[in-house]
Amino acid sequence: YEISECLVGSEMCIRDSFLEDNQELTEIADGEIYITAGSFARNDMHVGDTIRIQMKNTDKTFRVAGEIKDALLGSDLMGNTRFLLSENDFKAYEADKSLEPYLGRIFQVETDDTGTLSAELASATNILFSSERATIRLSYVMDMILAMLVLVLSICLIIVSFVILKFVITFSIREEFREIGVMKAIGIRNAKIRRLYIVKYLAMAIVGGIVGFFVSIPFGNLLIASVSKKMVLGNEGGYLFNAIGVLAVIGLMVGFAYLCTGKVRKLTPVDAIRNGQTGERYHKKTIYRLSKSRARTPFYMALNDILSAPRRFITIVLPFFICSVFMLGVVMVTSTMQSKSMITCFGKESDIYITDPKMMKTVLVDKDQEPVLQENYQAIADELEAAGMPVDKVSMEVWYKYACEANGKLYSVLFQQNTETHTTDYTYEKGTPPQNAYEIAITPMIADQLGVEIGDTVTIDFGTEKRDCVVTALFQTMNQLGKVGRLHEEAPTSMKYSTTMPGFQVDFSDHPDEKEIRTRVKKIKELYGITGVFDAAGYCVDCMGVGDTMDTVCLLLLAITGIVVILVTVLMERSFISTEHGQIALLKAIGFSNRSIFWWHVIRFMLVAGFAEILAVVLTRPITKLWCDPIWAMMGATNVDYYFSPVRIILIYPGIVLAITWIAVSVTAFHIRRIRGTDIVNVE
Repeated sequence: YEISECLVGSEMCIRDSFLEDNQELTEIADGEIYITAGSFARNDMHVGDTIRIQMKNTDKTFRVAGEIKDALLGSDLMGNTRFLLSENDFKAYEADKSLEPYLGRIFQVETDDTGTLSAELASATNILFSSERATIRLSYVMDMILAMLVLVLSICLIIVSFVILKFVITFSIREEFREIGVMKAIGIRNAKIRRLYIVKYLAMAIVGGIVGFFVSIPFGNLLIASVSKKMVLGNEGGYLFNAIGVLAVIGLMVGFAYLCTGKVRKLTPVDAIRNGQTGERYHKKTIYRLSKSRARTPFYMALNDILSAPRRFITIVLPFFICSVFMLGVVMVTSTMQSKSMITCFGKESDIYITDPKMMKTVLVDKDQEPVLQENYQAIADELEAAGMPVDKVSMEVWYKYACEANGKLYSVLFQQNTETHTTDYTYEKGTPPQNAYEIAITPMIADQLGVEIGDTVTIDFGTEKRDCVVTALFQTMNQLGKVGRLHEEAPTSMKYSTTMPGFQVDFSDHPDEKEIRTRVKKIKELYGITGVFDAAGYCVDCMGVGDTMDTVCLLLLAITGIVVILVTVLMERSFISTEHGQIALLKAIGFSNRSIFWWHVIRFMLVAGFAEILAVVLTRPITKLWCDPIWAMMGATNVDYYFSPVRIILIYPGIVLAITWIAVSVTAFHIRRIRGTDIVNVE
């Protein structure tokens, strides 16, 4: 591997780094190198590969010893990759005089007064980045979202398990109506009958809890490993929390089982004689009348059942809806991350974004030369024009760090500026765009930090002069977790105070469509021999860094939803067949075929499942906003425009759920064939 730019660490950085098994990295052998988690997958690296680091006059090759979880710079939002070397190997780079402009230090300061410390550091010009520990933690918010999804998934599974438990208990009571009727006939009270069920389910809960306790250990480690590639996560309480969770679930299960056995009180000794039936629904009417129906008999019977007794089918709708709306919500979030709808959270929308380090090398090397950016802009524009791609402009969002004074206090604030665009080209939440060099826009987080509002004045030290700048607008951004401001394109900035240059933005003059833009992305990659070239949607994915992982989570949720659907469908359909045993026998006795009765059950279940999926699709956006908007707000985005993918949210995922339902109910409904017309007279 040839790395054009890298950040090299030494033994001093080891205490921030952990191996894949969460063990602290304590020693690095000469000739070996450890790389920040995430780089392996992006570059198809493996332990044992060799990597070459060539900087100026120093050229060394190392053996990749492993992947590390870098506490300080490991998150995708930090945008840095740290390489850890041994002390001896690092000295070879440190001794190279030509590398002195690149040599830096990371200081960790323990203080109870971060505000005063920030004010003291605000006037320093050679600090690229400084932040509190809380902000560093927040930079892992995307990884924490994945961990939260696992937690929410667990809660949803617990809710669904209780719904299934209700199915099982109701099914058992319906199956044992004769025994319950006989017990009541000989004088056994309701409380004692319910106690029999409680003892049975307590035993089942204990056995299930013990099995679940031991299974949860490897399964929990597997889930944690799937969402903690860059974070050190684990069960700090040992197995105590597992045991407490098991006891809590057993208690909830027994209590819930007791509530579900309340149906025992409604059964009478006469029910044992009436085969579990208390009478027909002569007193109930629905809006769907037989005289007005032109549907076939199975469809009419199915729809009439649902409209006549909707409460009976709510227990089917609930687990289908819970699993589906959560799954579709994650699909919507994933689609939003992979679309260009969030591009305004990172800057101005352009046709092409070039972030490859090879393209940035000349800018970084000649950073102190003021005209270098314009020279790079023109060079790229000329090369693309020569390749048949008409360019309107090439630009870059440069981040500057300036000392600011507001309300008598000194702060250090990062500002963004693109000299080739206009402030009116950006989206703002409140106010009006800056109109001149001494008007600025800030984010709500910066406004809270400085204690200012629209119309207030902030004094900015531009290095050559101090100017009072008026806050004219508030905007949202996920850059720097929302802690940045925006300068007018004519503000007196200097590359001396620049800290970050994310990449080049290219706008074409012929306004190509998305298909043509994707074609030009490939051409630019081939032209420069680079990989870091994106369209607007790809740039959002690159900034987020968790697009592929979110796709995996969607598939995981789909698999779990499928399992829940199969369990609910099989249990509920078996319950229907058992409860309607006499009705099915009667229908067969008067001439109904197995086919008609089969389709009656299948259509009925599919109508209920279809309603649940439609409800989930309709409520996906509002429910997703409830749990996801606070997460976006933590990252600086206060008004996210969710991308609704009709193909994925309306067709693919609900279609798969309905297909699984169809297969499960069809296989279960074949049990109808075992019921004969003569069973109508069977009373055991």
